[in-house]
Amino acid sequence: MRVINVEITTGVKGERMRIWLNAVVLLFLTLVLIPTAGAAPDAATCLGCHGSMEGEINVNQERYAKSVHGSFDCVMCHMTLKGDQHKGLSGKADKKIQELAAAISSKSKIDPIAQAACIQCHPDVYEAYKASVHGQNVIVKKSSDGPVCTSCHGTPHYIQPKTSKESLVNHFNVVATCGTCHEEKFMSEKYGLTPHVMERYKESFHGRKLKLGHSGAPSCVNCHGSHDIKDVRDPSSPVYGANKINTCGKCHAGATEKFVAAITHQPLHPIAHFTELALIILTVGVFAFICIHVLLDIIADIRDRLFRKGGGHE
Repeated sequence: MRVINVEITTGVKGERMRIWLNAVVLLFLTLVLIPTAGAAPDAATCLGCHGSMEGEINVNQERYAKSVHGSFDCVMCHMTLKGDQHKGLSGKADKKIQELAAAISSKSKIDPIAQAACIQCHPDVYEAYKASVHGQNVIVKKSSDGPVCTSCHGTPHYIQPKTSKESLVNHFNVVATCGTCHEEKFMSEKYGLTPHVMERYKESFHGRKLKLGHSGAPSCVNCHGSHDIKDVRDPSSPVYGANKINTCGKCHAGATEKFVAAITHQPLHPIAHFTELALIILTVGVFAFICIHVLLDIIADIRDRLFRKGGGHE
């Protein structure tokens, strides 16, 4: 009888133990596995595939991790994903992003939502951009050759802080970045821009100082602005008319109208051009003559010493 009671007691305890174990497992699945299944994937999950792909959909995981967006999950910008492989991952962009995406769709044909998603973190920058000559060109005129964020900063996956030498908008790289469009002849002809503007800048005192690595030398953005650039014919432009005095005055205290008139990207007048060329040739010629004269004098001195030495020996 005692044996039977022990068996019954043991069986009841075992059943209770199984119930508790099942409850713990169910609780674990509820708290851990189920939320994870419905959660947005992290960047590592996306890059597991996109890191091995080719073309524009390839994203290098190491470079992405080093970028300013390296801590972001992909779906923060890529909100509307297409294809069966992305099923269940797509979200929905808010009205403001959708409107901006539609406005810049002429420029961003692959994923305008992702392009417009920048406004989530940079709303002030986008407001300035929309009012700029670049923004008006894309949003109002629907031009496909106007710049958007990625045109100047590069792909969002690899953007570096502007203090980095790898950044396209670094102080020493921004001239080349602007030149991507402004050096093109068809761009200057289409929009009535000053031809050879980048060439003229590089030949200027400012351009030469920047090339030598002077951190105080002004680049394009110091005079024209960055996100809020205006047409040079716009009265609100910092380089329009009398506004240049204030703009130049930031570095050159006491700048006058005559002073700022000398700073221009316009091609030199033929007389000034050939005068400059003649002075360069004259300067180089003088230094070359001095060097040759000194060299011949040294040779003559050596020759005289050798002859004297030889005559004394005889």
